[in-house]
Amino acid sequence: MTSPDFPRDRAQPLAAALPEFSQGNSLWPVITSGTAAAVALFTVVIPALSRHTMAGPFLQRYFSGHPLQQFTTLIFCIGISIPIARLLSLRRQRRAVQTTQQLALQSGWPSATAPDEAQQQLTEWLTTETSTGLARTFMGERLHQLLQYVSHRRGNAVAEHLRYLAELSVDQLNRSYQLVRTVTWAVPIVGFLGTVIGITMAIANVTPEQLDSSLPEVTSGLAVAFDTTAQALGLSLLLVFSTFLAERSEQNVLSDVEQFGIDVLLPTFSSQPGVTGQPGAELNGLVREQLNSWAEAFATLQQNWQTSLLTQTESLSRTLVAETEQTLQQHRDHLELAENHYAEVLRGSSEQLATQFRQSVDSFTGRMETWQNALLTSSRDAAAQTEELHRLGRTMLQLTEAEERLAILQQQLNHNFESARISESLEQAISSLNAAVAMLSSRVSNRAAA
Repeated sequence: MTSPDFPRDRAQPLAAALPEFSQGNSLWPVITSGTAAAVALFTVVIPALSRHTMAGPFLQRYFSGHPLQQFTTLIFCIGISIPIARLLSLRRQRRAVQTTQQLALQSGWPSATAPDEAQQQLTEWLTTETSTGLARTFMGERLHQLLQYVSHRRGNAVAEHLRYLAELSVDQLNRSYQLVRTVTWAVPIVGFLGTVIGITMAIANVTPEQLDSSLPEVTSGLAVAFDTTAQALGLSLLLVFSTFLAERSEQNVLSDVEQFGIDVLLPTFSSQPGVTGQPGAELNGLVREQLNSWAEAFATLQQNWQTSLLTQTESLSRTLVAETEQTLQQHRDHLELAENHYAEVLRGSSEQLATQFRQSVDSFTGRMETWQNALLTSSRDAAAQTEELHRLGRTMLQLTEAEERLAILQQQLNHNFESARISESLEQAISSLNAAVAMLSSRVSNRAAA
């Protein structure tokens, strides 16, 4: 339906002149940028900080200590890239609102401009600002959708269409944060999964027979459990507050867009008499309804966030308490088994030690008896040997006396031998004298005969 003062044949060229665009909700740029940020964090940021600052051990422990922590960091980077990108685009969003408001103020909307002239100016503005990116904003999309609508229809239905566009913008804004909400929900779940895995590792590494040697492995398992949970809770808090800040800022921009539509666009493109000067009862009702809709949407969103956060916190607390109690009970059971096992081993060792001690005592007693018998025998032999030694001593004494007597006899013999040699010498001398006398006698006789 087209009003008489806005011919359809003029509306068609204006509609054809509108640039085709939409803000889009593709997830691939978000996933790509988040993955690139995670890769840069693991390959560049953490190694550089580890070499030059004291934060290296902290980052290594809470971001690279376990594969689950790396996965949590990856999905956190993917999730946080959405509110960061939205916050960075706020300047362009606000600039689009300000530019449109300046255009309306310079053109004298709504009182000093006809609807077709306003449509022509907005079409030129969209065509001009498409290259700068201002047309690809909340305000640009709202103007694009409104111009496409008024190119075919005008009248009192413009208010209904603006209301529809406002509700559609709220729905689109909520849908655009679904991935962030999913990541915010998934990060604590992954942390809880790390808690379960860490506790399972700690329980699996408990060996009652070697409790001292397995204690470091149990401690490392518990460290994985609590570190993953602490990392997940901290990152989820960052996601919650950054998402709240970005969404609240975009809601403020949308509120400005809706207010511009109520104050300027509705009076400009509505064909109802008297709407140009003052909106009247319908405009007031639209304003109240829109404000109530925004208030209800914001209250519902805030309540959903609070409920979700409280539910996740309570669930994590209950699960953590239950798992901790279960782990402690299992540790108590393992310790009791270990104590019983140690008691049995100690009892067996005591009995074995007592048996070995009795055997040693019995062996020592037998050896002592053997030693006593050997000592008694040795004492008897020593006594016999002593008597024999005494007898030998007496014999030696007698031998000594006999030796002295022999020495005296030897001296006497020597004296006798000397006396005998003197006698022999005398006898030889006598014999020689006799021979000499005989020879002298014979010579005397011979001489006398002569």
